[in-house]
Amino acid sequence: MVNAVLSSCHDNGAITHRVVLDELIILPCKACDGCQDSRSCIHEDDMQEILTLMEQSDIWILGTPIYWWGPTAQMKTFIDRWYGVKQSLFQGKKILLVVSMGGGNEYYSRHVIGMFEDICNYLGMDFLDPLIAPRMRTKNSAIEVSSLLDRAKDLGSMILTSTCRCNENVKGSIA
Repeated sequence: MVNAVLSSCHDNGAITHRVVLDELIILPCKACDGCQDSRSCIHEDDMQEILTLMEQSDIWILGTPIYWWGPTAQMKTFIDRWYGVKQSLFQGKKILLVVSMGGGNEYYSRHVIGMFEDICNYLGMDFLDPLIAPRMRTKNSAIEVSSLLDRAKDLGSMILTSTCRCNENVKGSIA
């Protein structure tokens, strides 16, 4: 689904970057406050590269399946590392959240959606209406539902037309 959104954004003139969190090394936040004391994280990992892409981007397309009513561990680790980032990086950015789940009820996504709504509110970001896909029981389930992919493509077009300046889209996904 995220690929369909990104493809649509690209087809409509955006420069897109696909980031797969599971392919990167992102160490968990230790709440050591090193980032507050020295203005840089104690970890030397792939997070700095992602932050550079995030800074250059107006829209972030974040995708995660639901794992026990929450995001994947990789997504949560990524989000936790936002603690040490200057809040100005986030302000005015748009987030489109793409959520899949094996369960048949969108209700299962409520904690993840609530978490991102709260994060966006706190950081001054614009949380767009999420794309929620229940009954996605396999990795390729979305490919088999053409109406869902059409909806993802439509979202890609719509978010570009609602954004004044869109040079890049960053996607956080768990493959």
